[in-house]
Amino acid sequence: PAAPSPPPGGLPGPPPPSRRRRRGPTPGPPPGNPPAAAGSDVFVTSRSDFRAQLRRCQRLLAPGGGPGGPGGAPGELRLHGLGLAVPRTINLALQLQAGAGGALRLHASTSSVPLRAPRARPGGGNEREPGDEGDGDAPRHNSAIHIRLCREAPC
Repeated sequence: PAAPSPPPGGLPGPPPPSRRRRRGPTPGPPPGNPPAAAGSDVFVTSRSDFRAQLRRCQRLLAPGGGPGGPGGAPGELRLHGLGLAVPRTINLALQLQAGAGGALRLHASTSSVPLRAPRARPGGGNEREPGDEGDGDAPRHNSAIHIRLCREAPC
């Protein structure tokens, strides 16, 4: 007997699983920290378009471009980068300084941000992979950089 022919318009059975990775929510301020000043803080990510981040920062630094917010003077901007975004944050600050003709001052500081424990995997398996941490292991940390940019006037 001949094998049954596939239905018109496709292969029999369910479609193959998608190979696309799902993205989580856009990163914001690290959890546990007080909320940042409204318009003067920029959280740099490695996913966002670099040129768009650069234009946004230039707009915020321009006279009347953005709110000073609590603790932030007009013409002042704070960049925050976490983990893999640290080099991009430094590059963004240097590009802004070069574009301003040296009229911007940079004040950089670094920190270490504790990471949350990974969530339990669906299925509830107790399998541990090499490198997984248990409850008794030390908490993991991630490097962070914070760069304050302000006009050449006292800042």
